[in-house]
Amino acid sequence: MPGENGLSGEFVISERIPQGTPEPSHKKSVHFYSSLGINPDNVVFENQEGDEEIMLLVRRDLITNVPWILTALILIFIPPLLFLFNDLFSPFFQIAIQTQVVSVLFYYLVVAGFILVEFTIWYFNVGLVTNKRIIDLDVSGILFKHASETKINLIEDVSYSQVGAVRSVFNYGDVLVQTAATQANFEFDRAPEPARIVQIIAEMIGRKPLK
Repeated sequence: MPGENGLSGEFVISERIPQGTPEPSHKKSVHFYSSLGINPDNVVFENQEGDEEIMLLVRRDLITNVPWILTALILIFIPPLLFLFNDLFSPFFQIAIQTQVVSVLFYYLVVAGFILVEFTIWYFNVGLVTNKRIIDLDVSGILFKHASETKINLIEDVSYSQVGAVRSVFNYGDVLVQTAATQANFEFDRAPEPARIVQIIAEMIGRKPLK
C-alpha cells in the first residue's frame, strides 16, 4: 500500500554500502542492533536519490526491548521447569511421549514466532533524516507497514519530551517534528538521545532546538 506523498509500500532499508559508492571519512558504521545512527555509512533505502545522504537513522531505544526479551526468556524456560518438577505436573507426563514432543515443539514454534514479531516491530519501525527529507516507517506486526515523508524545508519546529525516571536514566524520549499546517507531524517514539537528535535536526533547518 503506498505511503503518504507517493512513498512506495515496498519501502526497504538495507544495511550495506552500495557498489561504487565511496566511503566518506565522516561516516559511521551501524549494526543490526543500533537504535541511533548518525551519518551511517552502510544504510541505503529504496527510492533514495543519488545525491541524498542519510544523516540520522532512529529506532526505539534498545532498552525498550527488555520487557519482551524477559517474557521470551521466561517462556523458553517453562518446559524445562515442567520436566524438572515432574511430580507437580504428573498429568502432563501421563501423555504419550510422542504427544509430549510434538506439544513442546509446537510451543517453541509459537515462542519463536513471538520473538520474530517483536524484533520485527522494533527493527523496522524506523525514522530516517536525510539532507532532503524526513521519512517515517511504521510497522505493525509483520503484514502491515506505513511509510510517510516530508521535505526538510517544510519542517517548522522540532522538540522532545522525556517524562519519567526510566526515560531520564536511560536517556530516551519522544522527538516531535512539526511540519507545515497541511503536512502531518512526525514523531520518533522512545528515541535514544532525544536532545542530540533535536539538535541535529534543528541545525539542519537553521533553528534553535526547543526543549
